[in-house]
Order: sequence, then structure tokens, then C-alpha cells
Amino acid sequence: MKDKLVGSVEAADKAFMKKAKAHWDNRTHPTGSLGALEAMTIRLAGIQRKVVPSVEKTAIVVFCADNGVVAEDVSSSPPVFTQMLANAMARGETGVAALSRRTGSELFIVDMGMNEDVAREAKIIDASLRPGTGNIAEEPAMSRDEAIEAIKRGMDITKAAIKKGASMIGTGELGIGNTTTSAALLCALTGESAEDCVGYGAGITEAQLAKKVAVVKKAVARAGDGDVIHKIAQVGGLDLAGLVGAFLACAEEKTAAVVDGFVTGVAALAAIQMAPEARDYIFLSHKSAEKASALVNRHMGMEPPLDLAMRLGEGSGCPLFFQLMEGAIYAMKNMGSMEDNAIDPGLLVNIEKESL
Repeated sequence: MKDKLVGSVEAADKAFMKKAKAHWDNRTHPTGSLGALEAMTIRLAGIQRKVVPSVEKTAIVVFCADNGVVAEDVSSSPPVFTQMLANAMARGETGVAALSRRTGSELFIVDMGMNEDVAREAKIIDASLRPGTGNIAEEPAMSRDEAIEAIKRGMDITKAAIKKGASMIGTGELGIGNTTTSAALLCALTGESAEDCVGYGAGITEAQLAKKVAVVKKAVARAGDGDVIHKIAQVGGLDLAGLVGAFLACAEEKTAAVVDGFVTGVAALAAIQMAPEARDYIFLSHKSAEKASALVNRHMGMEPPLDLAMRLGEGSGCPLFFQLMEGAIYAMKNMGSMEDNAIDPGLLVNIEKESL
């Protein structure tokens, strides 16, 4: 069946999570006192099926595409900025490019459907289906077949990154107008109001914000109901579809995937609705300053470990999360045990709430 995109997705292994928890509980510290650092390594242990997990190599896949909805004056930036920023990223000049260089993360920059106004840097991967999407206020973003193909291309590129040795995949995006399409997709996936899903994105006026809310309402009403693929095709974007594929690929390959902010979070939520077990493989990196990001996190039932008032996108939160995870694993490996320090764990009062 051509609509079948998701293969076998197994839940994370709770037996290994319990063993990792026991390992932490025997470190020289009050039980659970390293909080999120312990929790993230325990989750990673279940993903990797080993007591003490590892992050040998990291990569970030950034999906770039243009959106026809910019015709509705919902962005302060011209569409050509998508290509200009993608080229700058390929030259190592954007936020995520600098941060990923600091962490040694390989950057996969993917053209899923940018307009063709300027020449594309050779480093950018060509996975383009079409030059931009339709204006979701008036028509579907793409056909159902195009949405399926975009998800497949996102899966293939992500699996290629994993085959190159990446044990953790960060996700990013570039696309003028994509906070509008993401807000529309969030509304369609959750039934939340446009007012709650729409924010200022990279920066717009109050008048543009009102237009953005109206456009999202109109797009969601026009799209009607349907499955997740239908919703992506009607009100999403090619970058969003590629991201959905990335999260599904990570789940299939038992590889951790990291959400950056609002746009990648909406894609992660869509992937979870398509394959609920995919949730086990997804980590949030930081609390985005974009208004509806907290709403996305709530629907996923997750909280990010970092709150840095960031709203750049691009995947910029992922290298920071990689470093946090690496630090947590280092502590897990190198802290002494209770026995090493002649501590009787029975003397400690455990105030931690049971989570496994």
C-alpha cells in the first residue's frame, strides 16, 4: 500500500531503563538528585538497549523549503531569505552551523522545496519536490502523493545519516512562513484554537499577527478532517513533511532524535500520531520562546531540560542538548558507587517520585 510509511517501531526497552536507574541509584549522591540528567540517560539506555548509553557521533538534519502562504503577508522576511540562509548555513555562517561545528556534529542541509531565485551551494542536498508549496489560505500545500514522497525523502536522508554512524540525530528547519504552516498543522492535529497556536515567529507586527491568525483559521477550515498525511498535505509544508520522516526514521532505527523548537516539535507530534511508539525516541532540547511551543510540549507529554529564551530555529538547540547529554553520560560513568565510599544507601531518605 503506497500510504504505508512506518515500518516496525518498537518501544524503548524498559528493562534497560530499570538497570540504568539502578546504576544511577548506586552512585554517590542522594537518589535522583541529578534530576533531568539522570532521566535523559535512563531514556537513552532504553533506546540503545545498554545500561550505560553513549553518544559517539551526532548529526543534525535541516530541512529547507519555501511556503506559498507568505503571499498573505504573514512574515516580515521575503521568501528569498530561505535560500540565502540555507546557503549561509552551508558556508558555516549561521547559528546552527557554528554550534554544530563546536560539538563536531555533521550537518545535513536538505533542499525539500525551496524557490529557485538564487544559486544553491553545492553542499546542500537536493531532495526538492517542487519550488515551494501552495498558499494554504487558498489551496492545499501539496498533493497527498507529494506529502508521502516528502516524508519518504526525509526518512531516507535521516537513515543515511544514521548509517554514517550518528547515534543521536538533531532536527532543524529553514523556511520563511513555516511558523504559519506549523501553527496550522498544530491546530489540525490537536483541535487547539488558532489564537493559541499562532505566535510572532521570527518577528512580525501586530497587524501581521492578526493576518496570521485569520489565515490559519481559514486554512484549517478549508482542509477539513482526515489522517495525519491529509493534514500535512493540506496545511503543512515540505520542510515539515521531511521532519516527520526524520522522526519516523529514528524510531525505526532505534536512534534518539532531538527536537529543536516549535516547528520541529509540531513535526514530532505528527510523527507520534502516526506511530505512537516513536515518542520513546524523541527528546526535547530547549523551551522555545515561540508562544505555542509549550502547547506542543504539553501534547507530547514532555518538558525540555533547557530554557534559554531561544527562538532561532535551524536546529540550534540540538548541539546544546548533545553537550548536556554527553555531560550526563560522563557523570554516570565516572561517579563513584555507594560501596566505593562506604555509604549505606539505607540511611538515605528517597524523596524521588517513582517514574518507571
